[in-house]
Amino acid sequence: MSSPHETLRNTAIVFSLRRTPVFAGLPDDDLAMVAEFSLLKTYRKGEYLFRQRETAHGFFIVRRGMINVHRVGADGREQVIHLFRPGESFAENSLVNDAGYLTDARSVGESEVILVPKWEFLQILRQRADIALRILASMSQHMRGLIASLESVTLKDSETRLMNWILRRCPKPISHKPAEVAIGMTKTMLSGELGTRQETLSRTLAKLREAGLITVRGRTLKIPDPLKLRQAFRSHLADGRD
Repeated sequence: MSSPHETLRNTAIVFSLRRTPVFAGLPDDDLAMVAEFSLLKTYRKGEYLFRQRETAHGFFIVRRGMINVHRVGADGREQVIHLFRPGESFAENSLVNDAGYLTDARSVGESEVILVPKWEFLQILRQRADIALRILASMSQHMRGLIASLESVTLKDSETRLMNWILRRCPKPISHKPAEVAIGMTKTMLSGELGTRQETLSRTLAKLREAGLITVRGRTLKIPDPLKLRQAFRSHLADGRD
């Protein structure tokens, strides 16, 4: 019989699994089965969950906090791939990859995650095609996000990259109706995601603000006219500016 502590722990894990696209819609019995062998882990600010090429022990689901998944380039600069928030999963590639983790993962602040161990979960996948398909869909979603991130970084100048970043998160980019976009991170993290420096990001934000394309309120960007911002972005692309 499970102890009260184990019962509480499993209940917390099941609740989080249910909120994750990989497991959404699965019966409670299936979620409880996964919860039995999953691990709750907490991390301090700046603590690494794993480093690139380390042996992969499984994939993760964020319960609380934020996880910065990134790679470090040859020049030593950190390129943020994605900032994972509660309800999101990452490192599912570890299920089919024996070469170790492909990135670094670091806790942005105090964080709590669920580690779903690789070998125990693979046993379930061999018996449950429906869960295997969900994992494939999740990996595909992460791949689309990675491609979008890489496409953004390849845009030549920081102003174009920032406009692209804002428009991708704007609820209605083809509209004259004002909109808001939550930055959801520090300027340091945003500059890392855009592949630029913090001082360059600050200058770029100021430039867009002076042009009347955005206003900044704390960690929220207000867009007076999303369509006007989109037209400016397309103009930058057409100019092919460096």
